Amino acid sequence: MKHDFFEKNFEKLTYILEMVITGLIAIGIIVGLVDLVKYIGEILVTEPGKSYELFRNFLAYALILIVGVELMLMIIYHSTEAILELILFVIARKMLVYADTMLDLIWGTLAIAIVFATLRYLVQRDKDDIIKRTSGVYSASASIEEVSKKSGLNLPIDKAHTIGGLVCSLADDACKPVEQGAEFQSGDIKIKVVKATDEGLIEEVKITKIKN
Repeated sequence: MKHDFFEKNFEKLTYILEMVITGLIAIGIIVGLVDLVKYIGEILVTEPGKSYELFRNFLAYALILIVGVELMLMIIYHSTEAILELILFVIARKMLVYADTMLDLIWGTLAIAIVFATLRYLVQRDKDDIIKRTSGVYSASASIEEVSKKSGLNLPIDKAHTIGGLVCSLADDACKPVEQGAEFQSGDIKIKVVKATDEGLIEEVKITKIKN
């Protein structure tokens, strides 16, 4: 019990610290926008021959602000896609500011291609999983403890290890068949089977809290 209490409070503390850091980054970005606007004024009054380097600095400054925004998204959502997009903008800025030779451009282009390929072919499943979790839909193979932590719902951990096992246990208690569309209740939690095979194998469930 003491271990669980410490773990829950430690998670809350880390979440608060993350939100504080995110807020400070947001303030820094807002302040940085003022300097970004100043760059435009300087470009307008600078001679064409000297404005190239100034415009390059302007783009580099704009990209570092975008990196800050992507960093905020990464901290908030903890998603693979947010991390890869952050890496993408970091590479783009490095290419813009520091790439002076053809070899630098080739390596930078290759790195961007790898990130794009990862986003295109490997992250789609992770993205779909995030969308489902935000709508309360979870895989039946997910552990009850993990879902409880991420959703904040008080799910019974003494009946089964996975969400699918919990549904089967509730179905046995209620003497109801496990099929797509079936609903079960545990305390103030309602669990609906949203995807199941014809053989009764549960794939996905939707978990919602019953409002009094």
